Amino acid sequence: MDKILGTSFLILWLQLVWVNGQQKEKSDQQQVKQSPRSLTVQEGEISILNCSYESSLFNYFPWYRQYPGKAPAFLIAIRSVVNEMEDGRLTVFLNKSAKQLSLHIATSQPGDSATYFCAASA
Repeated sequence: MDKILGTSFLILWLQLVWVNGQQKEKSDQQQVKQSPRSLTVQEGEISILNCSYESSLFNYFPWYRQYPGKAPAFLIAIRSVVNEMEDGRLTVFLNKSAKQLSLHIATSQPGDSATYFCAASA
């Protein structure tokens, strides 16, 4: 029990992001879905945040991070012409055929604890 209490854990909060897509008939439905809603990760581990989208017209996928009481800040983005984008400890993987992308945060640190948003645009 002491070992568990002594271990640092991070909580990465996720929220669903609503995106106005190019599909007019689905304009009132959610175009981007994130999972999981929240994630607890041990410090030093890899954090993986997943996102799926509906429209094959989307070709730009930015991720944002928001700390409590602050505005969302751009983190990293990937375009549909590549399958992977890396920037420091952050890597985004894009699977166009499955319409899914994921953000991987290597060597999670306490400062990574925040709300993360994925978005999509054409």
